Amino acid sequence: MSTYTGMGLMSGTSLDGLDMCVVEFTGDENCDIWSYRVLETVTVPYDAEWKERLSNVMTLSGLDLIKLHYDYSHFMGRAITKFMKDKNRTQMDFVSSHGHTVFHKPEEGLTFQLGDGEVMASYLKCPLVTNFRVKDVALGGQGAPLAPSGERFLYSSVGLCLNLGGIANVGSRDGKAWDICACNSVLNKLAKISDPAADFDKNGQLAARGQILPDVLASLENLSYYCQPYPKSLGVEWVNSEVWPILDRSVGYRWPWSKRVLQTNKHNVADLARTFVEHVATRIAEACEEGTKHSGVYDPSNPLASLVLSPGKQHGDSRVLITGGGAHNKFLMKHLKEKLKEKLIEVEETDDEVVDFKEAIVFAYLGLRCLMGKENVFASTTGARENGIAGSIHQPALLNPSATSMHSHFRFLMRRQSSLS
Repeated sequence: MSTYTGMGLMSGTSLDGLDMCVVEFTGDENCDIWSYRVLETVTVPYDAEWKERLSNVMTLSGLDLIKLHYDYSHFMGRAITKFMKDKNRTQMDFVSSHGHTVFHKPEEGLTFQLGDGEVMASYLKCPLVTNFRVKDVALGGQGAPLAPSGERFLYSSVGLCLNLGGIANVGSRDGKAWDICACNSVLNKLAKISDPAADFDKNGQLAARGQILPDVLASLENLSYYCQPYPKSLGVEWVNSEVWPILDRSVGYRWPWSKRVLQTNKHNVADLARTFVEHVATRIAEACEEGTKHSGVYDPSNPLASLVLSPGKQHGDSRVLITGGGAHNKFLMKHLKEKLKEKLIEVEETDDEVVDFKEAIVFAYLGLRCLMGKENVFASTTGARENGIAGSIHQPALLNPSATSMHSHFRFLMRRQSSLS
């Protein structure tokens, strides 16, 4: 058995903040079965300046984008240093960072996340893994969602994993996964329109005051993306061009705290929020029903065996683990659970630590697999031509001399790869 301690970093399109999680992974590298234990967590919220910079990033010139890229890298490096100091943690085997997605257009062969690995590595004394999506896109894949490639190892006792982030996505035990629809990225902005002091719709109180707008709901439900086969993925570009014109055809998309004030001239904001909750719950329930066809049968003696078993309505395949910021939206969850119940899908109970930090946990694990030379992105999930070992490895300026076991293991892997080439 091997044990490694790593840190995962995740920033999503909802702009809640930078999630950071220190995780201890224990597993058998030959059998490739792993468990984990969360040691420390923190979310570094984005202040108004960072929210504005990140929300306006798609409008920047090339030079300003590069400057933001480096500034954000230093921001993450300082956040890691402070986190470790605050927790009195001096040793880490590795750090793994998803970065912050700016552009995601896999159909055009591109995806880009803020967070330069070499800049971040200057703050570290252990290896850093970044840049998880680019290789998969180069191999013809969607490059997203990537979390299901790790969930299939860490959460294989449930049939489905659903993340309610800026964009909702689902993954099944056999590796099938896709982005479902916009979620918090829209609900948060509607809350901000209603109340400039609000960063999100707490417990869904805004949506609870509204009424469903049938014409708006019908337009949302008829978006062509939902008819496309998976694998498929979404980016902020799609939300801007397809969703916001429906919610308010008279106003372009902008963050409300930027110089231009965003208003809704056509519809009541509470009604828009209520309508969008209905849309999200409907889309997710449909996606989960589809996902159960691929969730297999759970064998507790060998979780990964379920990846090749035939689908069927047996233990594990009709349960869904729901995580992400949207899981705290009581109004959304109420309606989602009602729709899932109609489809005989049970919601797996979990703790807030998993709800809030599962994405950071999973990206830490994907980084570990990269450093071990093991596949961490799967063609069945992304539609790429082949499975891949995704991630760019960045060495620190100075290795921690007390953290030798994993570093020597990496050197062994490098020597082995050199001898094979």
